[in-house]
Amino acid sequence: MHTLLISSQLSSLRQHAPAFFIIGAVVLICCLCGILSRPVTFLAYLWPANAVLLGLFLRFKHLNTLGGWLGAFSGYMLADLLTGNFLLLTFVLSLANLINVIISLFLIQCWKLNYRNYNQGFTFLYLFTICALGGCLASALFAIATVPYLSDTFMSTQRLGVDFGMWWAGEIVNCITILPIILFFPTLTEIGKYFKNIKLNQFHLTKLLPLIAIVISVTFTHIFTGPGALLYPLAALIWAALSYPIFIVAVINSIVCLVTYHSLTYFYLSDSSAAYLSTTISVRIGLCMLGFAPLVLCIITSNRRELYKKVLYLANHDSLTNTINRRHLFEKGERYLSEAKSHSVSLVMLDLDHFKRMNDQYGHHTGDLVLKHFSQLVEDNIRANELFARVGGEEFLILMMNTTLQETQAIAERIRNKIELTPMQLPQGDLLFITTSIGITHQSLPTELSLQNIINLADRALYRSKALGRNQITIAS
Repeated sequence: MHTLLISSQLSSLRQHAPAFFIIGAVVLICCLCGILSRPVTFLAYLWPANAVLLGLFLRFKHLNTLGGWLGAFSGYMLADLLTGNFLLLTFVLSLANLINVIISLFLIQCWKLNYRNYNQGFTFLYLFTICALGGCLASALFAIATVPYLSDTFMSTQRLGVDFGMWWAGEIVNCITILPIILFFPTLTEIGKYFKNIKLNQFHLTKLLPLIAIVISVTFTHIFTGPGALLYPLAALIWAALSYPIFIVAVINSIVCLVTYHSLTYFYLSDSSAAYLSTTISVRIGLCMLGFAPLVLCIITSNRRELYKKVLYLANHDSLTNTINRRHLFEKGERYLSEAKSHSVSLVMLDLDHFKRMNDQYGHHTGDLVLKHFSQLVEDNIRANELFARVGGEEFLILMMNTTLQETQAIAERIRNKIELTPMQLPQGDLLFITTSIGITHQSLPTELSLQNIINLADRALYRSKALGRNQITIAS
């Protein structure tokens, strides 16, 4: 019994150890960055630890364990103790930081928000509202209720309101600048797709113009420092939000906010401590607005792009089989013929045999399943650059460029044979065998015939296949 208990404890330890060390190391590094950014005896101007911890717990559920929480607490404590802080003060500050993450996670779970759906409805707005009015607020209230009353503290009971505002606004700035990077960081699959798209699409230098505008505007914040410096990067950030994906915008947004924040912080500190204290809260609130607006705009723009793609796809494709529709086939086919960059064009017309009989015998729902089954088999046996369209009830067309007549006939025969030998399983378990009749026409380019005339030739060949007994191929003379 004792051996089993020890074995169970060791197993539990091994389970929580990775989360402990990963979270502990990340929090320690983030805390040290924040402590090194602390001006004189005031609160740090950058404290990424809480936002990073929240992002990791939201994104990686396997880290949100007892080991992860112990690692976070250890990281907070160790960072302060290593930099010369006192034990009791370090303990209270660690609790204040953990309260931020605990309350935010609790409220996010209560609201059942999924950060992955940041582009749906008001999810993004709700997420940051919860962080600002939940975790950040609770953390700030706990801090001013405890930290100023400890010995050797950097917070004063004489300026509770100022310290509260600085802590709260600072946490919100950290949340807006750091959290999106963690949540929107692409997966390995997404990174692979991104670089693949870059290879497929020619890169234009004009894509760098928003980034260049941002660099120039941020440079101005150092040259012409003052309250108005907050607005210098706004137009460039809007341009970037309209041009780049959300993760790139989040990174740019973070860098711009932090650089501008640093510039304004040391501008007021160089004047006097009083000037710094009297302006820090307003500067941080301004940075919140500056950081929040481009992210919201980028999400709206991304949604509009996705909606446009969906509408365009629905306009160009058959809703049942997902093949392109007649209108889109004519649009692309006529363009192929007019450009005449190819040497030849082949058109294969296919028609399901006895489709009306199948509809009458099995019902229209089964007929729809047959059309899906048929179109999938055809798509599996043609090349990606060939146009495959549904042009009627059970009639389909394949448009091939730079294919010889013999190659076209071989592809059509492969399709015909595959369809004949691949029955569809009905819902009740029976197998339904189907066949197709095919007509082919082949034209050398350039040709005086229109696409409609070429289709008419293939259509006549198709009906000869029907007349000759179906389930065969006829080539137009």
